[in-house]
Amino acid sequence: MERKTFSNVQIYVRDNYNRAGKLFSGGDLDSAIQVLATVIRKNPELPILYERIREYELAKCRMQNPVVKLFALLISIPSVILIRIVGLFRPVKAMAMCEGPLALCVDNPPVLNALAAAADSCEAPWAAATALNVIRVLHPGNTGNLRRLVDAFQQNGQAREALKIQQQIAKEAPGNLEEQNKLREAMALASIERGRWNEKGDSQQKAAENGSDAVMLQLLEGTIHDAEQAQLVIDRFTRELMENDSVDMRRKLADAYMVAGEFEKAMTEYEKVAEKLGVDDPVLDKQIEKAYIAQIDQSLDLLRQNPAAYENAEGQISEFTRERENYRLRHALRRAQTFPNDMQLQYDLAELFFERGDLKRAKEILEKIVENPQKRRPGLVLLGRCELAQGDAAKARELIETAVKEMYSMDRMKREALYFLGEACEKSGDNEAALANYRIIQENMVGYRDVDEKVQTLTGTTA
Repeated sequence: MERKTFSNVQIYVRDNYNRAGKLFSGGDLDSAIQVLATVIRKNPELPILYERIREYELAKCRMQNPVVKLFALLISIPSVILIRIVGLFRPVKAMAMCEGPLALCVDNPPVLNALAAAADSCEAPWAAATALNVIRVLHPGNTGNLRRLVDAFQQNGQAREALKIQQQIAKEAPGNLEEQNKLREAMALASIERGRWNEKGDSQQKAAENGSDAVMLQLLEGTIHDAEQAQLVIDRFTRELMENDSVDMRRKLADAYMVAGEFEKAMTEYEKVAEKLGVDDPVLDKQIEKAYIAQIDQSLDLLRQNPAAYENAEGQISEFTRERENYRLRHALRRAQTFPNDMQLQYDLAELFFERGDLKRAKEILEKIVENPQKRRPGLVLLGRCELAQGDAAKARELIETAVKEMYSMDRMKREALYFLGEACEKSGDNEAALANYRIIQENMVGYRDVDEKVQTLTGTTA
């Protein structure tokens, strides 16, 4: 299997990778894992996907109840047998089959070993290395796994990581000549690796050692937030565009300009991409909108920070604010009209109407959305918030309770729903039910919104 980077795959892969990162940062681990699992099944050649999904699964595992872990392990036993059989003939499919059980609980050595075996069969050492490394993290005393991990790291171009593990094995068996010989071999490989940084190659570890390549990798992963670093990427893409003017390259250049705070240039590049594509792309249109709104916000910040330096600063602030909201509405309306069957775009428009206080139009859209399973649950919550804003707390409670009953994971969406359900209960005079909902949130996330203050008010306590 040929190793790939974000530059070698379709744009939606990077977009979903970044979306998963945002979900994870917001505490929605289950959704982040599901997004990556869906992408990874179709793109097993992209090593960074395996690194990130295993990282998210480990974070989830650390919060799981031991009983839940055991149950997940037990129900995966039939799957492991099937995966092993499939792996003999179709190892890539076997790798994809492993993602379901691991999404439930990554502390599953049989599935992780099956994934590593399938990855070995189709020469995907990055998948084997990340799987075996999870076993090392959760079961550090498994010497057999450590030996396999050394081999996987070496095959994946991570000789120095392999050396660290081999040093650990050799330290625990000082009299074992075989392990000492392997240690010398690992030291030699690590030494050779250090001398290869100026040679060509697509090793991810190598890229991380090379300044501009490391920054490039971070930008493509969506983890660059530093304007000076982004400038390195801008310089590189600008040079490469002279030789290869591609849509994907311009899109990446626009992303770099966004990080660097050069929003006008970013918008110009996004518009060039849109012109080259020649078809409506709602994701690209959102990026163009984001760049334009960022320009307006930049101007608003300058006006607010030093109003005395500008003529009629208050008037300009009002004008920019009005243009900002009108622009958002124009684009949201256009996307929703162009793609009437895209429930996310319909929901975005309803949410915008809600923010603007246009509850009637928001409800008209939401009443259609809740009939579609794609956005039914968030649609019910927002519809309930509309009813709450119009003073019908009982109706709001009924709608949001329906949504909560259909939410099975305590993720960002459910926390938000419980929060607004608590507000609806408060407004309807049922403080006991409101308190129960707020406490469920407290048990799952510390410091969520103003839940602590609400609990203190309802119980008559102080912090």
